[in-house]
Amino acid sequence: MFLTRISAHAAARQLDPRATDLLTAALAELGLSEPIPDTVHHAFVRPQWRYRLVYRATTAILECASAHREHADSGTLDLEPLLHASRRACSDIIRAHWMRGTIPFDRRHRVNAVRTHTRRVVNRVRWAERSLDADPANNLPAHARRWLTIADRYMECRIGALLDDVEPSVARRT
Repeated sequence: MFLTRISAHAAARQLDPRATDLLTAALAELGLSEPIPDTVHHAFVRPQWRYRLVYRATTAILECASAHREHADSGTLDLEPLLHASRRACSDIIRAHWMRGTIPFDRRHRVNAVRTHTRRVVNRVRWAERSLDADPANNLPAHARRWLTIADRYMECRIGALLDDVEPSVARRT
């Protein structure tokens, strides 16, 4: 747990202190005029270990903007930094059920439902990454919007419904 806290602060320090300004500029560059949700902005006001997924999602969005800019300027596309940032964020999505701390330990059926949902979200993100080569101009903004949605819902403690295009988790007892 202590190492997780250290790595969360390290992830927050890797971002520029004006991370929300950079995020706003990146979203505008990608053609997404939606403002940064207040919940996501709150994660940058006071870095905490449980917000590590938000920092990593922000890094993925910034890499989307960088790849979009590179593709528009030179016509080439280097997705390796984006895929690396995305892999790191996906590993935090898998651990979202305990990083956020919203599910009591005695609710194993809810944990199982959330784990199933997070695996579906990771599969959806990886599937979307495979389509980035085909049409980067259209797919990079959609990918950035997907990461912004994940970060926003994570901050709202909606870890059982991180994305709309996957089935939401249903708590059920077996």
